[in-house]
Amino acid sequence: MNTHLHNYTHTQQSRLADYCRTGDPPKIDGLTENRVHHYRRLIHGVIDDTLQSAFPLTCDLLSQEEWYGVVDAFLSNYKCQSTSIWKMPSEFYRFVEETGLEIKEKYIFLEDLLNFEWTEVEIYMMPDIAYPESKTDGGWLSEVIAVNPEYKILQLNYPVHLKNPKGITENDRGEYYVLLFREKESGKVRFMNLSVYFSWLIEKVEIENTPLIKILKEAAQVFGVNEKALFENTLPFLEELKANKFIPGFYI
Repeated sequence: MNTHLHNYTHTQQSRLADYCRTGDPPKIDGLTENRVHHYRRLIHGVIDDTLQSAFPLTCDLLSQEEWYGVVDAFLSNYKCQSTSIWKMPSEFYRFVEETGLEIKEKYIFLEDLLNFEWTEVEIYMMPDIAYPESKTDGGWLSEVIAVNPEYKILQLNYPVHLKNPKGITENDRGEYYVLLFREKESGKVRFMNLSVYFSWLIEKVEIENTPLIKILKEAAQVFGVNEKALFENTLPFLEELKANKFIPGFYI
């Protein structure tokens, strides 16, 4: 008997959930038809608020009709798996990425824009990661540089982090790199544009845990540039990373 009640309840709840997602007339026992639409309205409100908060640039870019068209398509066709409401935007991004929506033909950079905006949320919400023990002063070449562990580097096809999305065209297509990281003290997420070399350098510094002079030797071979010239170009960038608190210092 208990199993029957459990299955029955699950069926009714699933039908209500399907109605809230698709708007199709529900077949629910004991339904009060002039009230059930409030459930759909409330669910849509929560989801729309969450997505607009996560993707403000995207929401501003699209017309109201385009925005709600994509949101409705997402709700009707994608069954979210996450139990955390703040993670739902990642599934919205995945839906747009995996679905052949006509709107992506008009906004050719839409996937990059959603990726960039979601990554900001993801880094802001990520669990704390212990910083390496470090000292403020040290030698750039001879010592091992410590970096903020709460970061991510994105490779993009369009400069959604540099230009107003409304001004991006096919002529902007290229290879772009952006560093996103969370400030330790404030918790704010910051981002910096990177060259392919600086993207490579940051990941090498973190992964190899070796003095910069050794990394520059490898970089000279990879990029075909003189070591001295590399260091002269790299030093201002490292100083900028340190000033922006992405580099806390040097390993003790």
